[in-house]
Amino acid sequence: MARSNHAGALLAVGILLAALAGCADEPADPAALGDPCGLISDEMLARIAPGSTREPSQSGSGTSGSKQCAVDLTSGDGSLRGDLAVRVGVDGHDSFDEAWRIGRCDRIEARVTTDGPGDVSCMVVKPYANGEARIDGWAWVGDDYEAQVAYQLVDPQTLPPSAERDLRNLLAAAVDSLPRS
Repeated sequence: MARSNHAGALLAVGILLAALAGCADEPADPAALGDPCGLISDEMLARIAPGSTREPSQSGSGTSGSKQCAVDLTSGDGSLRGDLAVRVGVDGHDSFDEAWRIGRCDRIEARVTTDGPGDVSCMVVKPYANGEARIDGWAWVGDDYEAQVAYQLVDPQTLPPSAERDLRNLLAAAVDSLPRS
């Protein structure tokens, strides 16, 4: 009888541990995402969007959602026209799989890499053509989390000297801000 109780107790502990391990793999709730406006320092804003203001927004609910910080460069000191955005997102349905990541990188004509930030990422810097200069980047952690940066400059026709470095650092900071499950 003692063996039977011991085996039952071990089975119960095993089931409990398996259930807890399964919960550990669940992605964080979208509310747990940090405010990406806090990732754009005043110094960075002064370099690539002087005088502009940060505008936070969020979307989604349940297990999927995102938080974004948008900066309208036109609202600044008048020296630039364009936009800056950083977004972090979570999807509790593993939607950010390989096909999703390749599709996003293909859209911006960038190469997928595992060199970081995140598990997989891509970034492209496009000099002025067709009315704009652009820096776009995406990064993912697993199939549940993604980060995005976008910088579009319409006027002037040359990106600020620090823009590429600043956007790369911003994408890395966005990845680092993602909750860890």
